[in-house]
Amino acid sequence: MKRPPSLIAGIFGRFLRGPGRIIRSRGNYRFAKLLGRGGMGEVWLAEKLGTAGFSKLVAIKTIARNRLENLRILEMFLDEARLVANLVHPNIVQVYQLARTRREVYIVMEHVFGRTLLQLLERLAKLDRKLPIDIGVYIAARVCRGLYYAHKKHSRTGRHLQIVHRDICPSNILISFRGIPKLTDFGVAKAITSKVDDEGNIVWGKYPYMAPEAVQRKGTDARSDLYSVGLVMYEMFTGKLAHDVESTRALNLRLETEANDDRDIRRHSPDIPEGLAHIIMKATETDPVNRYASAQELGDALQQFLLSHFMFPEEEAVADFLATVFPQAERHRWW
Repeated sequence: MKRPPSLIAGIFGRFLRGPGRIIRSRGNYRFAKLLGRGGMGEVWLAEKLGTAGFSKLVAIKTIARNRLENLRILEMFLDEARLVANLVHPNIVQVYQLARTRREVYIVMEHVFGRTLLQLLERLAKLDRKLPIDIGVYIAARVCRGLYYAHKKHSRTGRHLQIVHRDICPSNILISFRGIPKLTDFGVAKAITSKVDDEGNIVWGKYPYMAPEAVQRKGTDARSDLYSVGLVMYEMFTGKLAHDVESTRALNLRLETEANDDRDIRRHSPDIPEGLAHIIMKATETDPVNRYASAQELGDALQQFLLSHFMFPEEEAVADFLATVFPQAERHRWW
C-alpha cells in the first residue's frame, strides 16, 4: 500500500521542485556542538562546507522530530524563518536559509560568537559582580534599535508587517565578544503575514517578561515588547526578576496588586540613578498608552540618559567588559 505524503513533504513541496532547490542533505554541514535545547528543538554550532576548502561557521536551529507532525508548531517554525530572513540589521541575528532533509526541517542562521544576556547575568552573580550602568543601558539601547527596525519593517510591496517579537528576555539577547548586542529567536513573533495567530486563545512568551495585555489575552503590539525590555532592564540592574512567576494566574494576581512603588527599581537598588529608574518605570506602565510610543523613543531616552551622565560606552567597552567576565578559555568553550 502506498503511503500518503507526509505533512512535511506537503508543506515543503515547493522547495523540492525546480531549479530553486539548494539544500539536498544535512551533509552540507558538519555539526560541531549543541548550543542550546528547548521545547521546540535545538540550536547547533555547525560548519557550512563548500568547494575548494570553503567553510563558514553558522548556527542551525532544528525543530524536534516529535513536533514535526503538529501543523501549528511547524507553521510557526516556518513563519519565523520567512519573517526573519528579510530582517537585516546589525542588532538582529540574521537568518540565511530555511532547509529540510527527509526527516528534518531546520533554519540556518548567523553564528554569534558570544554569550546571551542571561549567561552574562548568571556569570556576574556567580562572581558577585554587578553589571555596570553604562554597559547595561548601552545593551538595552541597541536592543531597542533592532526592535524599532523590526516594528517598522515593511514587505517588498510596501505593506507594514506589524511585527511583535513577544518573547523579549535575557536568553533571547545575544552579546558578541566584539561588543554587539543582537536580538534573536522570533519563534513566537507575530506579523500580519503569520499563518498562525491565535493570540486570543493562547498566551505566548515567558511569564516573567510578559506584558499585562499579553497575559490578559487582549492582543499585543510594539509597546508590549517595550514592556518586556523594561523588565529585562529591571533584572539587569537588580539581579532579580520584577515578576518572579510561573503561571498566568500568578502573573495576573501580581499585576492586579502591584502598585507604582512596587515597580520603582530604586526600592531594591537605591544606587540606580533617578533618570534611569524613571525610564524603566515608564516602559513598564500597565497601560500601553502610558509607555513609550516606540522602541526608537525608548532607545533615545536611554541614549539621552547616557549623554546626560557623561557615559559614552561603545562596542569596544562592552567587548573589554566581557573579556573581564569570561576568561579566554571560557570565551572559546563554544567556538
